[in-house]
Amino acid sequence: MAQKKTNIKIKHKKFNLYNKKKSKARQALSVILTIVAVCALGIVGYGIGKPVLDYFQNRGQYTSDPSSNSSDMNGTIPDTSDSSDTSDNANTADSSDASEASGSSSESSQNSENAIPPSDAAMYFLPDNAAASSASLNSALAAAKSAGHTTVAVTLKDASGYFYYKTNIASVKDTDSVKGTLTAAQIYDIVTKAGFSPAARISTLMDSNNAGAAGGSYELAGETGYWLDNRKEKGGKTWLSPFKNATATFLKSVTDEITAAGFKNIICANTRYPAFHNVDITTYLKDLPLSDATKRTAALWSVLDAINSTAAGKNAQMWIEISSESVLAENKSCTDAEIFFDKTKTGASRIIFSYAASGSASDAYKNAKDFAAKAKAAVSGAEIAVLIKGFSGSALSDVQRAFKEADIPVYSQ
Repeated sequence: MAQKKTNIKIKHKKFNLYNKKKSKARQALSVILTIVAVCALGIVGYGIGKPVLDYFQNRGQYTSDPSSNSSDMNGTIPDTSDSSDTSDNANTADSSDASEASGSSSESSQNSENAIPPSDAAMYFLPDNAAASSASLNSALAAAKSAGHTTVAVTLKDASGYFYYKTNIASVKDTDSVKGTLTAAQIYDIVTKAGFSPAARISTLMDSNNAGAAGGSYELAGETGYWLDNRKEKGGKTWLSPFKNATATFLKSVTDEITAAGFKNIICANTRYPAFHNVDITTYLKDLPLSDATKRTAALWSVLDAINSTAAGKNAQMWIEISSESVLAENKSCTDAEIFFDKTKTGASRIIFSYAASGSASDAYKNAKDFAAKAKAAVSGAEIAVLIKGFSGSALSDVQRAFKEADIPVYSQ
Protein backbone atom coordinates (compact mmCIF):
# COMPACT_ATOMS: atom_id res chain seq x y z
CA MET A 1 0.00 0.00 0.00
CA ALA A 2 2.98 2.33 0.57
CA GLN A 3 3.78 2.09 -3.15
CA LYS A 4 0.33 3.27 -4.12
CA LYS A 5 0.53 6.32 -1.86
CA THR A 6 3.83 7.31 -3.45
CA ASN A 7 2.47 7.21 -7.01
CA ILE A 8 -0.96 8.79 -6.52
CA LYS A 9 -1.04 12.56 -6.62
CA ILE A 10 -4.67 13.55 -6.41
CA LYS A 11 -5.99 16.81 -5.14
CA HIS A 12 -9.49 16.97 -3.76
CA LYS A 13 -11.47 20.02 -3.04
CA LYS A 14 -12.68 18.86 0.34
CA PHE A 15 -9.74 16.95 1.87
CA ASN A 16 -6.16 15.79 1.37
CA LEU A 17 -5.49 12.03 1.36
CA TYR A 18 -2.23 12.74 3.16
CA ASN A 19 -3.85 14.81 5.87
CA LYS A 20 -2.69 13.37 9.21
CA LYS A 21 -5.67 14.85 10.97
CA LYS A 22 -8.34 12.71 9.23
CA SER A 23 -10.55 10.68 11.56
CA LYS A 24 -9.81 7.16 12.73
CA ALA A 25 -13.10 5.99 11.20
CA ARG A 26 -12.06 7.30 7.80
CA GLN A 27 -8.68 5.57 8.14
CA ALA A 28 -10.31 2.26 9.06
CA LEU A 29 -12.70 2.51 6.10
CA SER A 30 -9.77 3.18 3.76
CA VAL A 31 -7.95 0.07 4.99
CA ILE A 32 -11.04 -2.13 4.64
CA LEU A 33 -11.73 -0.92 1.10
CA THR A 34 -8.13 -1.55 0.12
CA ILE A 35 -8.22 -5.12 1.47
CA VAL A 36 -11.49 -5.83 -0.36
CA ALA A 37 -10.03 -4.51 -3.63
CA VAL A 38 -6.91 -6.68 -3.31
CA CYS A 39 -8.98 -9.78 -2.60
CA ALA A 40 -11.25 -9.09 -5.54
CA LEU A 41 -8.29 -8.68 -7.88
CA GLY A 42 -6.79 -11.93 -6.59
CA ILE A 43 -9.99 -13.88 -7.17
CA VAL A 44 -10.47 -12.53 -10.70
CA GLY A 45 -6.80 -13.06 -11.61
CA TYR A 46 -6.87 -16.65 -10.38
CA GLY A 47 -10.11 -17.37 -12.25
CA ILE A 48 -8.67 -16.14 -15.53
CA GLY A 49 -5.01 -17.10 -15.16
CA LYS A 50 -5.35 -20.72 -14.04
CA PRO A 51 -7.29 -21.96 -17.12
CA VAL A 52 -4.85 -20.15 -19.40
CA LEU A 53 -1.88 -21.70 -17.58
CA ASP A 54 -3.51 -25.13 -17.69
CA TYR A 55 -4.13 -24.78 -21.41
CA PHE A 56 -0.49 -24.11 -22.24
CA GLN A 57 0.74 -26.81 -19.88
CA ASN A 58 -1.65 -29.47 -21.23
CA ARG A 59 -2.58 -28.28 -24.70
CA GLY A 60 -1.68 -31.68 -26.18
CA GLN A 61 -4.76 -33.04 -24.38
CA TYR A 62 -7.09 -30.48 -25.93
CA THR A 63 -5.70 -30.11 -29.47
CA SER A 64 -5.91 -32.88 -32.08
CA ASP A 65 -2.50 -33.76 -33.60
CA PRO A 66 -2.60 -33.51 -37.44
CA SER A 67 0.05 -36.18 -37.83
CA SER A 68 -1.87 -38.69 -35.76
CA ASN A 69 -5.05 -37.95 -37.72
CA SER A 70 -3.15 -38.61 -40.94
CA SER A 71 -1.92 -41.90 -39.52
CA ASP A 72 -5.42 -42.99 -38.58
CA MET A 73 -6.68 -42.26 -42.08
CA ASN A 74 -3.93 -44.39 -43.53
CA GLY A 75 -4.73 -47.30 -41.29
CA THR A 76 -1.91 -46.97 -38.73
CA ILE A 77 -2.73 -47.16 -35.02
CA PRO A 78 -0.22 -45.06 -33.03
CA ASP A 79 1.32 -46.48 -29.85
CA THR A 80 -0.20 -44.63 -26.92
CA SER A 81 1.20 -46.80 -24.11
CA ASP A 82 3.58 -43.98 -23.08
CA SER A 83 2.24 -40.43 -23.33
CA SER A 84 5.78 -39.02 -23.43
CA ASP A 85 6.32 -40.67 -26.84
CA THR A 86 3.27 -39.17 -28.52
CA SER A 87 5.16 -36.69 -30.67
CA ASP A 88 7.74 -39.30 -31.69
CA ASN A 89 5.00 -41.69 -32.74
CA ALA A 90 3.28 -38.98 -34.74
CA ASN A 91 6.51 -38.12 -36.57
CA THR A 92 7.11 -41.79 -37.37
CA ALA A 93 3.59 -42.13 -38.74
CA ASP A 94 4.10 -39.02 -40.89
CA SER A 95 7.31 -40.30 -42.48
CA SER A 96 6.01 -43.80 -43.17
CA ASP A 97 2.73 -42.62 -44.63
CA ALA A 98 3.89 -39.61 -46.70
CA SER A 99 3.90 -41.45 -50.03
CA GLU A 100 0.38 -42.77 -49.40
CA ALA A 101 -1.26 -39.33 -49.06
CA SER A 102 -3.21 -39.81 -52.29
CA GLY A 103 -4.45 -43.19 -51.05
CA SER A 104 -5.79 -42.04 -47.68
CA SER A 105 -9.17 -43.35 -46.63
CA SER A 106 -11.25 -43.39 -43.44
CA GLU A 107 -11.05 -47.11 -42.69
CA SER A 108 -12.95 -48.46 -39.70
CA SER A 109 -10.86 -49.14 -36.59
CA GLN A 110 -11.19 -52.92 -36.80
CA ASN A 111 -9.56 -52.89 -40.28
CA SER A 112 -6.93 -50.19 -39.71
CA GLU A 113 -4.17 -52.62 -38.76
CA ASN A 114 -4.48 -54.42 -42.13
CA ALA A 115 -3.38 -51.55 -44.38
CA ILE A 116 0.05 -51.97 -45.97
CA PRO A 117 2.50 -49.08 -45.51
CA PRO A 118 4.57 -48.17 -48.57
CA SER A 119 7.75 -49.56 -47.04
CA ASP A 120 6.23 -53.05 -47.35
CA ALA A 121 5.91 -52.56 -51.11
CA ALA A 122 9.55 -53.48 -51.54
CA MET A 123 9.65 -53.43 -55.36
CA TYR A 124 8.80 -50.40 -57.45
CA PHE A 125 8.41 -50.75 -61.24
CA LEU A 126 9.99 -47.82 -63.05
CA PRO A 127 8.43 -46.45 -66.28
CA ASP A 128 9.31 -48.59 -69.32
CA ASN A 129 11.72 -46.05 -70.79
CA ALA A 130 13.33 -44.97 -67.51
CA ALA A 131 16.69 -46.56 -68.36
CA ALA A 132 16.99 -44.80 -71.74
CA SER A 133 19.43 -42.25 -70.29
CA SER A 134 21.13 -41.39 -67.02
CA ALA A 135 18.88 -38.33 -66.62
CA SER A 136 15.62 -40.27 -66.98
CA LEU A 137 16.92 -43.08 -64.78
CA ASN A 138 17.98 -40.77 -61.95
CA SER A 139 14.64 -38.98 -62.11
CA ALA A 140 12.72 -42.26 -61.86
CA LEU A 141 14.92 -43.44 -58.98
CA ALA A 142 14.28 -40.22 -57.09
CA ALA A 143 10.53 -40.89 -57.30
CA ALA A 144 11.04 -44.44 -56.06
CA LYS A 145 13.15 -43.24 -53.14
CA SER A 146 10.60 -40.65 -52.09
CA ALA A 147 8.01 -43.43 -51.96
CA GLY A 148 10.20 -45.44 -49.59
CA HIS A 149 10.98 -48.43 -51.81
CA THR A 150 14.07 -50.63 -51.58
CA THR A 151 14.03 -52.56 -54.88
CA VAL A 152 13.30 -51.26 -58.37
CA ALA A 153 12.43 -53.12 -61.56
CA VAL A 154 14.02 -51.59 -64.64
CA THR A 155 12.64 -52.45 -68.10
CA LEU A 156 15.61 -53.29 -70.33
CA LYS A 157 13.62 -54.73 -73.26
CA ASP A 158 10.04 -53.60 -73.82
CA ALA A 159 6.98 -55.09 -75.53
CA SER A 160 8.01 -53.66 -78.90
CA GLY A 161 11.46 -55.21 -78.60
CA TYR A 162 13.28 -51.94 -77.93
CA PHE A 163 16.45 -52.29 -75.88
CA TYR A 164 16.90 -49.64 -73.21
CA TYR A 165 20.54 -50.54 -72.76
CA LYS A 166 23.45 -50.76 -75.20
CA THR A 167 23.46 -54.44 -76.10
CA ASN A 168 26.34 -56.28 -77.75
CA ILE A 169 24.12 -58.92 -79.35
CA ALA A 170 25.33 -58.98 -82.95
CA SER A 171 21.92 -59.02 -84.62
CA VAL A 172 20.67 -56.04 -82.60
CA LYS A 173 23.49 -53.70 -81.50
CA ASP A 174 23.63 -51.62 -84.70
CA THR A 175 19.89 -51.42 -85.29
CA ASP A 176 17.14 -48.96 -84.41
CA SER A 177 15.99 -51.37 -81.73
CA VAL A 178 18.59 -49.95 -79.34
CA LYS A 179 17.11 -46.92 -77.57
CA GLY A 180 19.34 -46.80 -74.51
CA THR A 181 22.58 -44.85 -74.13
CA LEU A 182 23.90 -46.79 -71.11
CA THR A 183 25.26 -50.31 -70.88
CA ALA A 184 23.51 -52.81 -68.61
CA ALA A 185 26.48 -52.56 -66.24
CA GLN A 186 26.18 -48.76 -66.07
CA ILE A 187 22.46 -49.00 -65.33
CA TYR A 188 23.14 -51.51 -62.59
CA ASP A 189 25.81 -49.23 -61.14
CA ILE A 190 23.53 -46.16 -61.09
CA VAL A 191 20.71 -48.09 -59.44
CA THR A 192 22.86 -49.68 -56.75
CA LYS A 193 24.70 -46.45 -55.93
CA ALA A 194 21.29 -44.83 -55.42
CA GLY A 195 20.70 -47.39 -52.67
CA PHE A 196 18.39 -49.85 -54.46
CA SER A 197 18.47 -53.55 -55.25
CA PRO A 198 17.84 -53.72 -59.03
CA ALA A 199 15.68 -56.18 -60.96
CA ALA A 200 15.62 -56.34 -64.77
CA ARG A 201 12.36 -56.69 -66.71
CA ILE A 202 12.29 -57.99 -70.29
CA SER A 203 9.54 -58.74 -72.79
CA THR A 204 10.15 -62.21 -74.19
CA LEU A 205 7.94 -63.33 -77.10
CA MET A 206 6.14 -60.05 -77.77
CA ASP A 207 8.79 -58.40 -79.94
CA SER A 208 8.00 -56.70 -83.25
CA ASN A 209 11.50 -55.35 -83.89
CA ASN A 210 13.91 -58.25 -83.57
CA ALA A 211 12.02 -61.38 -84.62
CA GLY A 212 13.52 -61.46 -88.11
CA ALA A 213 17.02 -60.42 -87.04
CA ALA A 214 17.06 -63.03 -84.29
CA GLY A 215 15.82 -65.76 -86.62
CA GLY A 216 12.84 -66.49 -84.39
CA SER A 217 9.90 -65.22 -86.45
CA TYR A 218 6.78 -67.17 -87.30
CA GLU A 219 7.21 -68.18 -90.94
CA LEU A 220 4.40 -68.66 -93.43
CA ALA A 221 3.72 -72.32 -94.16
CA GLY A 222 4.85 -73.27 -97.67
CA GLU A 223 5.83 -69.69 -98.51
CA THR A 224 8.72 -67.31 -98.11
CA GLY A 225 7.97 -64.59 -95.64
CA TYR A 226 7.05 -63.84 -92.05
CA TRP A 227 3.63 -64.14 -90.47
CA LEU A 228 2.11 -60.89 -89.11
CA ASP A 229 -0.57 -60.61 -86.45
CA ASN A 230 -2.63 -58.38 -88.77
CA ARG A 231 -2.51 -56.94 -92.26
CA LYS A 232 0.57 -54.84 -92.82
CA GLU A 233 -1.47 -51.75 -93.69
CA LYS A 234 -3.27 -52.15 -90.37
CA GLY A 235 -0.08 -52.26 -88.35
CA GLY A 236 0.54 -56.00 -88.40
CA LYS A 237 3.57 -57.06 -86.36
CA THR A 238 5.97 -59.99 -86.15
CA TRP A 239 6.40 -62.05 -82.98
CA LEU A 240 9.08 -64.36 -81.67
CA SER A 241 7.99 -67.99 -81.97
CA PRO A 242 8.64 -70.34 -79.03
CA PHE A 243 8.85 -73.20 -81.53
CA LYS A 244 12.09 -71.78 -82.95
CA ASN A 245 15.37 -72.73 -81.26
CA ALA A 246 16.70 -69.33 -82.36
CA THR A 247 14.20 -67.65 -80.05
CA ALA A 248 15.49 -69.40 -76.96
CA THR A 249 19.09 -68.70 -78.05
CA PHE A 250 18.32 -65.00 -78.53
CA LEU A 251 16.65 -64.61 -75.13
CA LYS A 252 19.45 -66.55 -73.43
CA SER A 253 21.89 -63.99 -74.88
CA VAL A 254 19.79 -61.14 -73.45
CA THR A 255 19.68 -62.85 -70.06
CA ASP A 256 23.41 -63.53 -70.13
CA GLU A 257 24.20 -59.83 -70.74
CA ILE A 258 21.89 -58.64 -67.99
CA THR A 259 23.04 -61.11 -65.33
CA ALA A 260 26.70 -60.51 -66.24
CA ALA A 261 26.07 -56.83 -65.46
CA GLY A 262 25.01 -57.80 -61.93
CA PHE A 263 21.20 -58.13 -62.03
CA LYS A 264 20.07 -60.99 -59.80
CA ASN A 265 16.34 -60.93 -60.60
CA ILE A 266 15.02 -61.23 -64.17
CA ILE A 267 11.31 -60.56 -64.71
CA CYS A 268 9.93 -62.13 -67.90
CA ALA A 269 6.83 -60.48 -69.36
CA ASN A 270 4.66 -61.33 -72.39
CA THR A 271 5.56 -65.02 -72.63
CA ARG A 272 2.54 -65.83 -74.77
CA TYR A 273 1.19 -66.49 -78.23
CA PRO A 274 -0.40 -63.86 -80.46
CA ALA A 275 -4.18 -63.93 -80.84
CA PHE A 276 -4.32 -66.45 -83.67
CA HIS A 277 -7.30 -66.65 -86.02
CA ASN A 278 -8.64 -69.98 -87.28
CA VAL A 279 -7.16 -69.28 -90.71
CA ASP A 280 -3.73 -68.85 -89.13
CA ILE A 281 -3.93 -72.25 -87.47
CA THR A 282 -5.37 -74.06 -90.50
CA THR A 283 -3.49 -72.30 -93.29
CA TYR A 284 -0.75 -69.75 -92.66
CA LEU A 285 0.86 -71.57 -89.71
CA LYS A 286 -0.40 -75.08 -90.33
CA ASP A 287 3.12 -76.51 -89.92
CA LEU A 288 3.02 -75.68 -86.21
CA PRO A 289 1.16 -77.74 -83.55
CA LEU A 290 -1.08 -74.82 -82.61
CA SER A 291 -4.08 -77.10 -82.03
CA ASP A 292 -2.21 -79.18 -79.46
CA ALA A 293 -2.47 -77.55 -76.01
CA THR A 294 0.25 -79.74 -74.52
CA LYS A 295 2.80 -78.90 -77.21
CA ARG A 296 1.89 -75.22 -77.10
CA THR A 297 2.50 -75.12 -73.34
CA ALA A 298 5.73 -77.07 -73.65
CA ALA A 299 7.05 -74.60 -76.25
CA LEU A 300 6.36 -71.65 -73.96
CA TRP A 301 8.12 -73.34 -71.06
CA SER A 302 11.11 -74.23 -73.26
CA VAL A 303 11.76 -70.48 -73.62
CA LEU A 304 11.32 -69.80 -69.91
CA ASP A 305 13.51 -72.77 -69.01
CA ALA A 306 16.29 -71.42 -71.25
CA ILE A 307 16.12 -68.04 -69.52
CA ASN A 308 15.93 -69.60 -66.07
CA SER A 309 18.93 -71.88 -66.59
CA THR A 310 21.01 -68.96 -67.89
CA ALA A 311 20.03 -66.82 -64.90
CA ALA A 312 20.75 -69.63 -62.44
CA GLY A 313 24.22 -69.98 -63.93
CA LYS A 314 24.94 -66.43 -62.72
CA ASN A 315 23.28 -66.98 -59.31
CA ALA A 316 20.22 -65.03 -60.46
CA GLN A 317 16.56 -66.01 -60.45
CA MET A 318 13.70 -65.65 -62.89
CA TRP A 319 10.24 -64.24 -62.20
CA ILE A 320 7.30 -64.55 -64.60
CA GLU A 321 4.91 -61.62 -64.97
CA ILE A 322 1.26 -62.55 -65.57
CA SER A 323 -1.60 -60.10 -66.12
CA SER A 324 -4.71 -60.25 -63.98
CA GLU A 325 -6.86 -60.28 -67.12
CA SER A 326 -5.16 -63.51 -68.20
CA VAL A 327 -5.79 -65.18 -64.85
CA LEU A 328 -9.47 -64.24 -64.95
CA ALA A 329 -9.96 -65.14 -68.62
CA GLU A 330 -12.23 -68.13 -69.18
CA ASN A 331 -10.09 -69.21 -72.15
CA LYS A 332 -6.40 -68.78 -71.34
CA SER A 333 -5.10 -69.66 -74.79
CA CYS A 334 -3.06 -66.83 -76.31
CA THR A 335 -2.68 -65.17 -72.90
CA ASP A 336 0.36 -65.14 -70.63
CA ALA A 337 -1.52 -67.46 -68.26
CA GLU A 338 -1.44 -70.28 -70.82
CA ILE A 339 1.69 -71.59 -69.11
CA PHE A 340 -0.54 -72.57 -66.16
CA PHE A 341 -1.61 -75.68 -68.09
CA ASP A 342 1.63 -77.26 -66.85
CA LYS A 343 0.91 -77.34 -63.12
CA THR A 344 4.23 -78.95 -62.24
CA LYS A 345 6.36 -76.19 -63.74
CA THR A 346 4.01 -73.46 -62.58
CA GLY A 347 4.16 -74.65 -58.98
CA ALA A 348 7.97 -74.45 -58.99
CA SER A 349 8.05 -70.89 -60.34
CA ARG A 350 8.13 -67.31 -59.05
CA ILE A 351 5.22 -65.26 -60.37
CA ILE A 352 4.30 -61.58 -60.25
CA PHE A 353 0.66 -60.85 -61.00
CA SER A 354 0.12 -57.50 -62.70
CA TYR A 355 -3.19 -56.43 -61.15
CA ALA A 356 -4.92 -53.60 -63.02
CA ALA A 357 -7.87 -51.54 -61.85
CA SER A 358 -11.30 -52.80 -62.88
CA GLY A 359 -14.86 -52.34 -61.69
CA SER A 360 -16.06 -49.64 -59.31
CA ALA A 361 -13.97 -48.25 -56.45
CA SER A 362 -16.57 -49.47 -53.95
CA ASP A 363 -15.91 -53.06 -55.03
CA ALA A 364 -12.10 -52.78 -54.97
CA TYR A 365 -11.62 -54.76 -51.77
CA LYS A 366 -13.98 -57.58 -52.74
CA ASN A 367 -12.55 -57.86 -56.27
CA ALA A 368 -8.99 -58.01 -54.95
CA LYS A 369 -9.94 -60.68 -52.40
CA ASP A 370 -11.59 -62.76 -55.13
CA PHE A 371 -8.58 -62.36 -57.42
CA ALA A 372 -6.12 -63.33 -54.68
CA ALA A 373 -8.01 -66.60 -54.12
CA LYS A 374 -8.13 -67.41 -57.85
CA ALA A 375 -4.48 -66.53 -58.37
CA LYS A 376 -3.33 -68.80 -55.54
CA ALA A 377 -5.43 -71.66 -56.85
CA ALA A 378 -4.07 -71.20 -60.39
CA VAL A 379 -0.38 -71.37 -59.53
CA SER A 380 -0.36 -74.47 -57.36
CA GLY A 381 1.86 -73.19 -54.56
CA ALA A 382 4.28 -71.01 -56.56
CA GLU A 383 6.05 -68.11 -54.88
CA ILE A 384 3.93 -65.08 -55.78
CA ALA A 385 3.68 -61.31 -55.49
CA VAL A 386 1.32 -58.73 -57.00
CA LEU A 387 2.02 -55.51 -58.89
CA ILE A 388 -0.81 -53.00 -58.35
CA LYS A 389 -1.55 -50.65 -61.24
CA GLY A 390 -4.07 -47.85 -61.73
CA PHE A 391 -5.46 -47.50 -58.20
CA SER A 392 -5.63 -44.42 -55.98
CA GLY A 393 -7.44 -43.10 -52.93
CA SER A 394 -9.52 -45.42 -50.80
CA ALA A 395 -9.57 -48.05 -53.57
CA LEU A 396 -5.78 -48.33 -53.33
CA SER A 397 -5.98 -48.83 -49.56
CA ASP A 398 -8.68 -51.46 -49.99
CA VAL A 399 -6.69 -53.41 -52.60
CA GLN A 400 -3.51 -53.30 -50.52
CA ARG A 401 -5.41 -54.56 -47.49
CA ALA A 402 -7.00 -57.40 -49.45
CA PHE A 403 -3.65 -58.72 -50.71
CA LYS A 404 -1.99 -58.37 -47.31
CA GLU A 405 -4.77 -60.42 -45.77
CA ALA A 406 -4.05 -63.05 -48.43
CA ASP A 407 -0.31 -62.97 -47.49
CA ILE A 408 0.71 -61.76 -50.96
CA PRO A 409 3.53 -59.16 -51.16
CA VAL A 410 2.45 -55.96 -52.90
CA TYR A 411 4.59 -54.09 -55.47
CA SER A 412 3.72 -50.79 -57.14
CA GLN A 413 4.32 -48.80 -60.29
